Amino acid sequence: MTGHDAVDEEQRHLGRLLDRLEELRADTRARLDAVLRTSGGTPQARSERESFARLYSSELAAFSAANLGLYFGRLDMGDGEVRRIGRVGLRDDDEDLTTLLLDWRADHSRPFYLATTARPEGAHRRRHLRTIGRRVIGIHDEYLTAPEDGELPEDHDDVVGESALLEALDTARSGHMTDIVATIQREQDEIIRNPHAGVLVVQGGPGTGKTAVALHRAAYLLYTHRQRLDRSGVLIVGPNARFLDYIARVLPSLGESGVVLRTLADLYPGVRATGPETLRGEEVKGSGEMVAILKAAVRARQLAPRSEVVVRVEGHDLTLAPATVRAARGRARMTRRPHNQAREAFATRIVDALTEQYVAALTDPVGRAEDDAWSPEGDGVGDLGDPARPLLDADDRAELRREVKASREVAEVVDEWWPVLRPERLLADLLSSRERIAEAAGDYVAEDQEALFRRDGAAFSVADVPLLDELAELLGEDPTADGSEADRAWAEQLRQAEEALEILTGSAVQDIEDDLDPEVLMAYDVVDAEALARRHSADSDLTVADRAGADRTWAFGHVIVDEAQELSTMAWRVIMRRSPNRWMTLVGDVAQTSSPAGIDSWHDALSPYVDDRWVLTELTVNYRTPETISAVAELLLAEIDPDASSPRPVRPGRRPVAWREPEPDAVARVVTEEIRAVPSERAVAVLVPDDGGEGDGHGHDGDGGGDHEGDDDEGTPPRYAALAEAAEEVRPGTSVLPLALAKGLEFDVVVVVDPDRVLARSPQGLQDLYVGATRATQELVLVQPGGFGPLLAGIRDRLAAGDRELSA
Repeated sequence: MTGHDAVDEEQRHLGRLLDRLEELRADTRARLDAVLRTSGGTPQARSERESFARLYSSELAAFSAANLGLYFGRLDMGDGEVRRIGRVGLRDDDEDLTTLLLDWRADHSRPFYLATTARPEGAHRRRHLRTIGRRVIGIHDEYLTAPEDGELPEDHDDVVGESALLEALDTARSGHMTDIVATIQREQDEIIRNPHAGVLVVQGGPGTGKTAVALHRAAYLLYTHRQRLDRSGVLIVGPNARFLDYIARVLPSLGESGVVLRTLADLYPGVRATGPETLRGEEVKGSGEMVAILKAAVRARQLAPRSEVVVRVEGHDLTLAPATVRAARGRARMTRRPHNQAREAFATRIVDALTEQYVAALTDPVGRAEDDAWSPEGDGVGDLGDPARPLLDADDRAELRREVKASREVAEVVDEWWPVLRPERLLADLLSSRERIAEAAGDYVAEDQEALFRRDGAAFSVADVPLLDELAELLGEDPTADGSEADRAWAEQLRQAEEALEILTGSAVQDIEDDLDPEVLMAYDVVDAEALARRHSADSDLTVADRAGADRTWAFGHVIVDEAQELSTMAWRVIMRRSPNRWMTLVGDVAQTSSPAGIDSWHDALSPYVDDRWVLTELTVNYRTPETISAVAELLLAEIDPDASSPRPVRPGRRPVAWREPEPDAVARVVTEEIRAVPSERAVAVLVPDDGGEGDGHGHDGDGGGDHEGDDDEGTPPRYAALAEAAEEVRPGTSVLPLALAKGLEFDVVVVVDPDRVLARSPQGLQDLYVGATRATQELVLVQPGGFGPLLAGIRDRLAAGDRELSA
C-alpha cells in the first residue's frame, strides 16, 4: 500500500469515528435534556434524576474533550488483527458492536506503548497519525518485525516511537500542559499501569515526564477502578495554583474530569493561604515538633480556677473548688475526644458537682449543706436519711439538674474554663502573641519562637495550612454549630456509647496531663468510622468532586501528589489524613527539594505511615531538556548530590546555553534583547530569585514578614517589577516568575536572572537554580549582573574546555 493509499484509508476511518462520536454526543444530549425536564417527585426519584444528570453531563464532557486528536495510533498485529488506539473507546451501532476504537487505557492498547523491535509484544507494525480536525495530515510507520521487502531498523529499546516523540517535543509550548497519550514511553507506561495498591513513589529528574505520568495514571485508575473511585474520588495536589492551571486541561482531554485539584494552600476548606512566610518560619512550622506545640496551645485553653468560685443558681450560692474543676478536666481529657467534643464531658462533671450541692442545699433547711459540699472524696449529699430533711425523688433531682444546666452563670464558667475553640481563631491568637508562643513552645530557642510570631496572626501562609488541619483534628467540630438530622443522630449515638464505656474508665486517672495519654479504645474511635461511611454515601445534588473538595475529612480513594519532595513533616500528616487507605502516587525528585522543610529521603518521609510497604519506581530518560542545557544541569546536580545520576537527554539542542554578564543597569536591556529574538510562537519565561527584599536574604523583617510565597498577584518580587514591565512591553504575555512558582512548568525559552542571588538566598539555592535551569525545552539564558561568581563561572569554563558546543 502506498503512502497516499494509507492516508486515504486512515482518513476514511477517522471520518467514521467522528461521525459515531457525534451520534453518541447527540444521543447523550437528548438523554440529558429528557432527565432535566422531569420534575423529580419522590426523594428517590429526585436522587436518581440528579445521578443520571451527572452521568450524562460527564459523558458529554468526555465526548467533547475526546474530539480533539481522537484517533492517534494503530497496531497491526502479527496475526493480522488491526487495533486502532484513541482517547476513548468507540463501538459501532451494529448487532456485533464492532470495536471502532480502543481506549488508550485498555489492555489491548498496551503494545502501542511497549513494543520495540527487541520486544514487539505480538505487533508487526505501529502507526502514528497526526490529525487536525477531520483531516489526517500525516502518518509514520514503525516496523517491529522485519517487513517482507526491507530490513528491521536499529532498535532504541528505551525510546518508543522516536520520530513521533521528537516531533511532539519540538512543538512550541502554549502555556498549558498537553497530554502525552500518543507518545507514552515504555518506562512511563509501566508506572501508569502499575498495579501496586499502596504507596507508589515516582522518582525522576527534570524533564522525565513525572507530572504527565501522574495525570495519565489518574486517568488510567479512574478507567480501571471506576466503581471503586466513583464514590470516593481522586485528589491531585500540586505545588501552586499556576501549576494547577497549567495541567487543568490534561485530564479532560484524557476523558476524565471528576478529579479534585488542589494545592496545599487550599486543602483546608474555607481558607485560601496567601500570606507571606519567612524561610525560618517555614522550617519551624513544618517540623514534627509543631504537633506538641499545638497540643500545648489547646491545653492552655483548658483552664481551672486558682481559688473557689461561687456560682448562683436560683438564689442559691454553690461553690466549685479548684480540685473539682481539675477532676472534671481530667475526666474530659480521658475521653480522648477532640477538645470541642470533650467539652460535653467537662460540662457534665461540672453540672453534676453543682447539682449535688443544690440537692444538699435544699435538703438542709438550717444551712448544713455547706458542711456537706460535694468533693471528689465524698458524695457530697449529706445524710439524707435524717428525718429532718425533705427527701427528693429521681424526678426532683432531674429537674434540679436541668435548672443547673440551664443557668447562665454555669454556662459562663464552662465557657471560661473549657471554651469552644475554632482552628482559625486559635492559630491566629497563638501566632500573634509572643506570650502564647512562649507558653506553648517553651522548649524552642528564642529564634524559632520569634519565627512563629507575626503581628497579623490571621494572615495565613501555606505553612500554616497543616497547622490549621492539625488543630481541626485536635479540636473537632463545633458542637454549637447547626448540623443535619443525620449528624445529630450520630452525635447522640456517640454520647450513648461513651456513657456505656464509662464503666471501663471509671477507675482510671482523672487528670490526664501531656504525658498521660492512655491507649484505650474509646467510643469516638469506634463510631467515627460510621460517620466516614455516611459522608461518602450521602445523597446530594453535588458531584463527588464537589463534596470531597468542601469536606476536610473526606477520605479519597486515591491521592496523587506532585513535587512531593517539598512536603514538610506537618504537610505529610495532612496528606495522609486524606488517604486513610494509603493508596497513593507520589511524584518528585529529592534533588529538586527547595523548601527548607522538605524531605531528603523518601524512606524518612514514608516510614512513619507505611513502614517499608511502599514501592519506588524511577524515570531515567529526559524528554524535555536538550543536551546543551542538561550539561549545565548535570554539573549543578553534582554539587547537590555527587552520587546522583542525571536522566539521559534524547535531543541534542538547537542553541548552546548563553551566559550574559551585563552591568547592573543594563540587565533589563539584555533580557529584552533575548526575549525579542525568540520566535513569536514560542513560550518564554523570565525566572528571578524568590526573595525581593534586602537584609538577611530570607525576607525576614522582624515582624514575621517576608515574601517567600510571592509579593503580588503575579508573584513577581518588587525588585524585578521594572524588569517585568519591560518584558511585557517588548513581548506581551511574557511570564516573569519567581522560581518558586516555576516548579513543574516548562517553557521553550527560559531566561534566569541573577542566578548567583538564587544560590545565596537559602541553603536550597542550588536546588532552586537546578529547577530553574531545567524548565527550558529549547534554549537557556543565564544573566548575571556584574559577572558570574566562582561556582557558575567554573561550570561555564569547564563546559567550554570540555566541549565548545556546550557553551557560548
